[in-house]
Parts: sequence; C-alpha cells; structure tokens
Amino acid sequence: MLTDIQLLQFKKFKNEHFGLLPLTLLTGINGMGKSSLIQSLLILRQSFDRGDLQNNGMIVIEDKDLVNLISPDDMLSSAADNNIVSFRLSDSKGNIARWTVMAEGTSNTLPYTYEEKTGNIYASSLFATNFQYLNAERIGPRAIYEKLNITRPHSPIGYRGEYAASRLLDAVTNLEKVELSTVILNGAGNNIYEQLSAWISEIIYPGTRVNPDESDPARIRLQYSFREEQTKTFNPLNVGFGFSFALPVILAILTAKPGSLLIVENPEAHLHPKGQAKMGKLLALAAMSGVQIILESHSDHILNGIRIAVKEHLISPEIIKLIFFGTNLRSDEKSYHKEEPKIDQNGRIDNWPKDFFDTWEYALMDLL
Repeated sequence: MLTDIQLLQFKKFKNEHFGLLPLTLLTGINGMGKSSLIQSLLILRQSFDRGDLQNNGMIVIEDKDLVNLISPDDMLSSAADNNIVSFRLSDSKGNIARWTVMAEGTSNTLPYTYEEKTGNIYASSLFATNFQYLNAERIGPRAIYEKLNITRPHSPIGYRGEYAASRLLDAVTNLEKVELSTVILNGAGNNIYEQLSAWISEIIYPGTRVNPDESDPARIRLQYSFREEQTKTFNPLNVGFGFSFALPVILAILTAKPGSLLIVENPEAHLHPKGQAKMGKLLALAAMSGVQIILESHSDHILNGIRIAVKEHLISPEIIKLIFFGTNLRSDEKSYHKEEPKIDQNGRIDNWPKDFFDTWEYALMDLL
C-alpha cells in the first residue's frame, strides 16, 4: 500500500506531503490540486510502463492516454523558486524513492538529476499489473464495445471504461469469483457476473441484470434486463447514462484483488443521490478488504455513504483519509491549502472547513 507522496514545486504544490490510507478521498474547490495529486502518480506509472523510470533515468510527462502536460513548464509550480521538481513516494513495506528533474526546455522526457531509493519501490501497487485507473471522462452508452485483444500492463477495464464489456466477458467466460469478501451481497452468488448485477440493482435500479453478448467475434454488445420486463432486453443506449458510467467503477471493484490499487475520478457521475451513497458504501467496503482506493469526488453523498458504512460498523474509520483542498485569501491572491477532517466511530466529522460539503446549509440559510 502507498503511504505517502511528497511533491516539490509540482503544479499547485510548493512543498507538500500527502499521507495515504486504504481509502483516501480527495475533495474540495476546483483548481486546487486534487487532479494534480493524481497526475503525479500517473506520471510515475506512465514513465514506468515505458521502462524509462526504472531503466533509463527518465520521467515522461506526456502520454496519449494518461497524463499530457505538453511542456516541462506546465509541471512547474507558479510559486517555484527554481526549476526543480521532485516526487517522493513511500509504501507500507518501507520502500522509498525520490526522483528529481529540472522542469526546463521543450522535451517531454526529462532525465532525473537525482534519485534516492530504499528498498524496491517498483514492487509497490502503483507499478503492479493489477493497478486500475478510471478517468472522470468515462465513455457513455454504446451500442457495441471494442473487444480487448492485447495484453495491457494495467487497467484492463480501460482508463475510460472502454473495455468494461470485454473485461466482463472474460469474467463470465472464466467463471471468476469476487476475492473481496466484504463486498459480496447476500442473496447472489460470489461470482463477478452475479455480483455485478446485484450491485447495479443496489446502486441504480432494482432487479437489473447485465449480460455481455459475443455473437460478433470482433465486438461485444451489452444487454440489460429488468425484473418487471423479463421478456425484453435493452441496449445501453436505451437505459440512461448512469448505467454506463457506474458499470466500470463497480466492475473495477469486483475484479480487484487484495493489495491492489484503484484510482477513480468522480464515481458519482450521472448517479441519483441515493445511488451515489450506495457507491460510497461499496468503495468503503472494498477498502476494508485490502484494496487501496484513491478517490476524487465532489459528492457529499459519496462521503455520506462512507460515513454510514462507518456508523454501521462495516468499516473502521482508521482506514479513511479525507483530504480537503481549499483556498486561502491573501490580499487579492487565491492560494492553496489543505485540511484533513477525521471521521469518528459514529460517522461524525470533527471539523468542517469552509466549502467542505457545506453548500446545502448556506443555500438553506439564503432560502430562509
């Protein structure tokens, strides 16, 4: 499990440590650094995938799928004193590494000028094959889905959920079981196919079943059926965006293995508030089974789903880290700061920073 990342003069951060726990929720004001923190991890991963990080002494800041920073200057903090940018990563096994580069010139492959290593950080979950990243910009409903015919170094569901149908078909074909005991819903089998339909029913619409259709050997169709309309099936174009956006997230959880890392942006997209709360609960349960989850969300319902799971004693608050990215107003300049509210055993939060899911209260006061 990753335990800490330190970023020096990287984008929003002058010099900042971020402690990480099994479930780390990143939230706060737009443009204050949530995505930048995730980008820092993805830069390391994409550099590793190319072999540059571990073999060639290089960090890659531009990739067609993961992170595209365009130029070295785009990674440099506006408050930087010089051109030095540094990433320091540590995990629960005591592995530590620091990579330092000069953010200058025009090349998008930067040699690091300093490297510090203790142990083997490349054995951590960030660099493993069972790492999965899901971008906020996931694909919407499709009549047909592409079949994955190559071996990917990680993220078999795709960064935007584009291979979710293919991954589901593999799970069905191979009779794969869910390995996370805490996420298995009673009343359904413990295979991934049954649990996927059960959680879609729980989060989106009761009595839903989803089936992959491989009648076309090059492409896959998904068919949804509903309890009250058992004689008819529907393709994703006819069931709404919530199904297509939530399916990759649910599938990523159900196919995850203990010790793996899952990074998800905006899991609440296109979900009803009730479904968002259920999604928060599912993410929390997965973290309790040993999957490390780094989550970016603007949803108070996701947070409340996690809090309810704590109150119901389904998970321990000790595994949850809340990181709120806010602003300090100094004269006319808006500057970044972070706070870390804590959840107690009853699901209560000890400190509510301004703009930390408090908009409803302010709106209510205006209405009254």
